[in-house]
Amino acid sequence: KQWYQRRVAITAGDKECVIKNSHKKSNRKITDYSDGFVKTRPAEDTKADWEYSVWSGAGAQPAPSVKRKRGAPKKERSDVKQSKLEQTTLDVGQKVEPTQCTQCGMVYNHTVADDEQNHNKYHKRFLKASSFSGWKTERVVEEYHDGRIILVNQHDPKSHVKKMEEVREVVDIDLGITDRNQPPVPGKELQAFLYISNANKVIASAFVEHIEKGYPCVSAHETDDSGKAPLLKSDDAPMKAVCGISRLWVFKQCRRKKIASRLMDCVRANFVFGCTISKVKIAFSDPTENGRLFAQTYCGTANFLIYR
Repeated sequence: KQWYQRRVAITAGDKECVIKNSHKKSNRKITDYSDGFVKTRPAEDTKADWEYSVWSGAGAQPAPSVKRKRGAPKKERSDVKQSKLEQTTLDVGQKVEPTQCTQCGMVYNHTVADDEQNHNKYHKRFLKASSFSGWKTERVVEEYHDGRIILVNQHDPKSHVKKMEEVREVVDIDLGITDRNQPPVPGKELQAFLYISNANKVIASAFVEHIEKGYPCVSAHETDDSGKAPLLKSDDAPMKAVCGISRLWVFKQCRRKKIASRLMDCVRANFVFGCTISKVKIAFSDPTENGRLFAQTYCGTANFLIYR
C-alpha cells in the first residue's frame, strides 16, 4: 500500500472537498478508499498526517474529479416514485353499447368512470326512495289490481313528508330539473300522489299545486325563427286554471301501462274536495317531449294549458 501526498479533488454526494497537505500532527480521522467505499480510520503517528487524506489500496481508484460551474444550481435528488399509469380499457375499435340498469332504469356507459360513479349514486338514492314499507295512517285515494295511490301533503307526519321529498329528488334528477335545491315558493304547497305497486315500490308520482291561470300551449307543428316549436307565445292571453301539474313521473319499465292516466284521473277527482276538475282546468309545468305528447293525448288537444 502506498500513501499519496497530493492535492486531489473528490466528490462525495453533492459536496466537493479539496484535500490539502499538512505536516502537522493531528488526531483527526482520514478517509479510506481501499474497498471502493468511503470510510474513515484514525490517523497514525508513524505516517505523515494530513487534514484530509486518500488511501489507495491494491486495485483501488481515486474518486473522479467533478467540477461544478460557479453559480450553477445544485442537483436535488428526488426519492419520490412516479405513479404508474394503468390502462383499464383496451380500445381495439369495438363499439361499446350503453347499459340500462334493470333496477333504477338509468342508462350509462360502464366503461366510463364518471358514468359508473354517477350511476352508483343515483342507484342508491333510487332504491331508498322507491322502497315503501307502508304506513298505519295511509291516505289511500284509489286502488287498482296492480297497486294503490296514496296522497301525501306537507302537513302529514314527518316520516310521510320525508318520503315525499326523497321521491321528489329522484324525479327531479330523472326529469333533468336543475333548480331542485331552490326553496319552495311562499304560499304554494305541493301535494304528492304516489302510485304504490303490489311489491311495495313507488313506481309513479304526480306533484300538484294550486294555480289560478295557465296559457295555451303552442302546437308542435308551429315553429319560430330558429325552427323550434315554442311552448308559449308572447301575445297569448291567460286562461283560468285550478290545478297545476308540477311533476308527473312514471318509472321507465312501467310505462305504456296507463299508469300516468290513472294518476291524472285520481288527481282530478281528489284535488278539490267534492268535485272533479275538468281537463281544461289543469295545466302542466314545462313538460318534456314525452310529457308534451302525453298531455296532448290525455287532454285531447294540442293547445293544452301550461304554467310557470
